[in-house]
Amino acid sequence: MLLIFFSTTYVYSQNETQNISGLVRDRAGIFIANVSVQVQGSERGTITDARGEFNIQASKFDSLVFSAVGYISTAVIIGDNRVLNIVLEAEQNSMNEVVVVGFGRQRKISVVGAQSTVNPEELDMPVSNINTLLAGRLSGVIGVQRGGQPGRSGADIWIRGISTFGGGSSAPLILVDGVQRSINNIDPQDIASFTVLKDAAGTAVYGVRGANGVILITTKTGKVGKPQVSLDFSQGISTFTQVPKMANASQYLEAANESFTTRGQVAKYSQEYIDNTLNGADSELYPNVDWFDALFKPTGSIRTANVNVNGGTDFLKYYGSVSYYDETGLMNTDKLQDYNADLKFRRFNVTTNVNMNITRTTKLDIGIRGFFSNINQPYIGVTDIFGSAMSTPPTEYPLEYTGGFVPGKNPNGGFRNPWADLTRRGYNTEFTNELFSNLRLTQDFGFLVKGLSATSMFAFDASNRRVLGRGKREDTFFPDPEKPRNDDGSLNLTRTFVGSGNYLSYERSNFGERKFYWESSLNYDNTFGKSRVGGLALFYTQDMSEEFAGDFASAIPQRSVGFAGRLTYSYDDRYFIEGNIGYNGSETFAPENRFGTFPAFGVGWVPSNEKFFQPVKNVITYLKFRYSDGLTGIGDIVGRRFGYLTIVADNVQGYRFAKDYGYTSGINVTEFGYDVRWAEARKQDLGVEIKTLNDRLSLIVDFFKERREGIFLRRGLCPYSWGLVANSFGNLGITTNKGIDGSIEYNGNIGQFTFNLRGNFTYNKDEMVENDQPIPKYPWMDRRGDNILARFGYVAEGLFRDQAEIDASAVPGDKSLILPGDIKYKDLNGDGLINSYDQTKIGFGDVPSMVYGFGFGLGYKAFKLNVLFTGQNGADVFLAGDAIQPFANGAGISNVFSNIEDRWTEANPRQDVFYPRLANGEDRNRNNTQTSTWWLRDADFIRLKTAELDYIVPQHLIKGVFKKAIVYIQAFNPLTFSQFKFWDLESTVNVGNGTRYPNIKSYSLGVNLNF
Repeated sequence: MLLIFFSTTYVYSQNETQNISGLVRDRAGIFIANVSVQVQGSERGTITDARGEFNIQASKFDSLVFSAVGYISTAVIIGDNRVLNIVLEAEQNSMNEVVVVGFGRQRKISVVGAQSTVNPEELDMPVSNINTLLAGRLSGVIGVQRGGQPGRSGADIWIRGISTFGGGSSAPLILVDGVQRSINNIDPQDIASFTVLKDAAGTAVYGVRGANGVILITTKTGKVGKPQVSLDFSQGISTFTQVPKMANASQYLEAANESFTTRGQVAKYSQEYIDNTLNGADSELYPNVDWFDALFKPTGSIRTANVNVNGGTDFLKYYGSVSYYDETGLMNTDKLQDYNADLKFRRFNVTTNVNMNITRTTKLDIGIRGFFSNINQPYIGVTDIFGSAMSTPPTEYPLEYTGGFVPGKNPNGGFRNPWADLTRRGYNTEFTNELFSNLRLTQDFGFLVKGLSATSMFAFDASNRRVLGRGKREDTFFPDPEKPRNDDGSLNLTRTFVGSGNYLSYERSNFGERKFYWESSLNYDNTFGKSRVGGLALFYTQDMSEEFAGDFASAIPQRSVGFAGRLTYSYDDRYFIEGNIGYNGSETFAPENRFGTFPAFGVGWVPSNEKFFQPVKNVITYLKFRYSDGLTGIGDIVGRRFGYLTIVADNVQGYRFAKDYGYTSGINVTEFGYDVRWAEARKQDLGVEIKTLNDRLSLIVDFFKERREGIFLRRGLCPYSWGLVANSFGNLGITTNKGIDGSIEYNGNIGQFTFNLRGNFTYNKDEMVENDQPIPKYPWMDRRGDNILARFGYVAEGLFRDQAEIDASAVPGDKSLILPGDIKYKDLNGDGLINSYDQTKIGFGDVPSMVYGFGFGLGYKAFKLNVLFTGQNGADVFLAGDAIQPFANGAGISNVFSNIEDRWTEANPRQDVFYPRLANGEDRNRNNTQTSTWWLRDADFIRLKTAELDYIVPQHLIKGVFKKAIVYIQAFNPLTFSQFKFWDLESTVNVGNGTRYPNIKSYSLGVNLNF
């Protein structure tokens, strides 16, 4: 009986109720009123007051359920906590949904600026750099991936196109957890939100940093609850999206001979040489090498792994992850070498975020993130090796001679053997480590003034990079043309170049950077009846130093300070107005021009919340109009710090004096300074947002316009008679940019079958208004009025048909070298000459004016499929260089593409051939290699960018082992549709012949396990 009595007393004490109090906020930190607080499994409950506070009687073993309209319900175990701080997540696409904005968060319905967001799960693909996934996935983002080399496969990104040129950068400002950082090397599984700010309402607060748009990335934080562990692992193979297809030996030898004989010269190769080569009579004397087959493997590998854990209590929440990325390239190696020249990239990432509620009103957030990586590659650059494969014919060298001798002809070491460059020149290895840290303290002053809070953040970043080069250069040999083999049958080799020896040299270079950032702000958000008022006042400063600066100017820390302010007002979630301002200062400019002010405003109207709209609200459930107008700026001059200072060099040789006519040293002005100031951009945006069909269909469209003035340019109107070493910079350039971007999405289901259809597009038209160049003699020569990257050259009218047409036409250079089948150019000014006066706009450049994406998602029971296509229009590529313009270099030696059969010959005098009449050598090819429309091709394509098939393993198979398990298959860049068939179009930079490491496509199998 006594035992029963004490046991009953113990149980009763454990179930004794106590007062539990707390606060309920949304993601923006705004208190939520009228939240239902219910003791799970009982009828006891209450609601939060206007300040988000609640009090309720419950025991430590109870769970409280928090629910409100527009928010996701949350259950919390009380445990030993007497005070709870609850954050409710808004339902997606609800009016309460909170989004990231400049220096803060806002409810989505109240945002009056143009922004694009992407679900971070869409970025979870086996790529080393997530910026390769953005174009065609977010409206307003234009991107081009210039190559797929492991560790160097990032894309160039622009927000709404290019709006600057000369000494200004077009790259957007990227902020990770509120601090300016690179988008490279972020593990996608650590990303909580990804937002692009596109107009002045969103970017004006960043002042001189905001003109090119802003990308905001936040990393994941913990959630209240038991520890949740997730493991993700994938293994895949990679291959090139497209490899240049080169001519075989027969095609090459025929074309090479024709390049001589069609101009009345003697053939280079005899029939005996051709027969011996094609018959494989002696592979060392008559080589026949497919260089691309020899240099590159059919497949590489990609491996990814991530382990993360999150959880916590009301007092402390945590998130931590460790991830690994490993990619092996597609370049062959010589296994006999005693060093590793394999093309490989490896990276380890670590991310930790800890959030502490020190008191009911005080929060402390600590974030530490970092990575270290290693890139290993051949000592000779990958682009150079591709270039060697383009310039070296298949019949020139074998891979190597018997005994391991390196083939080579040129006594100065040029015209190298591509295989030797890849496998016998040593290796480079690059080590990089970076550390990013944030410390943020937030104090809620709601007990003094409702809605008032303050926050202060300090960040310290450090990066270090070391490049180690171990190179060598061996002697090269070539068989004696008079007696290629000795009497015993061995090769009679002659040394053609004396190398540095068969040992590895040692080279090292170091790079490093340290950055300090501090910001403090006051924030206000409160409601007064149907009115809501918000405000922000923020001050920040940044200090960045190069640890291994190469000169005095670079060693000086780069410092900037700024103030940002915002005022917002909304009434009844129908009318919205917002004002933003940025005030910045930078040491780049002279003291009198050091600070600038950048204001912006935005207004919004939601007619769907009006009473008069109610009769049609069952058709159009949500309608919003918004408009913004304001100024942003650019504060960096690419390649020139302190543009207001004059640069001088001493001990420069000057005039000759005296009897010996010797030099007298002096001081030389290398560049005059000028009182440059920031460039300024006025951005306007008109947007409309619509939801219909019971919120299943949503549409967002934005019309934008920008005028940018004061762009940094080197002066173009300074005559040579001034004797300047370099023209100084000035605020001289003017551009305009306008366009439209938008997105559309439909979500539906038919029984157990769910589906999602989505698409987005971005179109812009930029124009160069002023470039400070002299007015040219003819209007078609003027680049004003054309797009910024416009290509200029000759207009090709076709190929000359006969000598009479040649005699009656103008040509660039010596007419005696021109024959039927050569390119004919248009004489625009009719002066009987082809020269610079006849050059006009012929193309748009290598950056597209339109980027789009469309895709779908399908779900049925345990299966889910997601597919995205992306494409581009309005870009072009100019073909030039070895192989694509065969035999046109100084030596007249190059590889050729497999389409060499499509050429003009006397037996095939077509006008629609790819190649004009062949020629050998630089002089005889000068006419046919001019920059002209003949070599211009559209760079339009559609690509199946990503595809993923998921299978959710049934619970009865994993019960007691895993909480959830998903097996998935991913494909990246599996298909490309384009009229261009030579190489991967995206890999071309402005002018090309396919000598860059192509983009890759990959296929991966992975598993995601939750514990």
